[in-house]
Amino acid sequence: MVLCFCGKVDVVKTSWTPLNPGRRFFACPMYDSVCGFIGCLDPPMCARAKTIIPGLLRNLNLVQERCDELVRSMNMLQDQCNGLIYRNNILVANVKALKDDNLKLKMYMFGSWFFFVIVFFCIWFV
Repeated sequence: MVLCFCGKVDVVKTSWTPLNPGRRFFACPMYDSVCGFIGCLDPPMCARAKTIIPGLLRNLNLVQERCDELVRSMNMLQDQCNGLIYRNNILVANVKALKDDNLKLKMYMFGSWFFFVIVFFCIWFV
């Protein structure tokens, strides 16, 4: 257990600076503390690691940003799809209502025609 200059137990943090990428160090647990840097937990990194790790982190951040963009696009497309499904359901209901009205009109036309024929023959043959 390492104590800070203010007497509190230090926490282990990870540096993501270009000079110490991924290197763990002890720091004061208080946010915005004036105690500053206490000491390193990990040994210094080799020059190659200091070169490669920041590039990998940039690539990881780019991939994460692209993934976030794709998720936003997918959500937008899902919303559009839900809107189209809703509109389709309304149209299906309208088609059903029109088919019912069409059937009623056909029955009315047939009944009217049948009534006309009966009246016509009654007048013609009487």
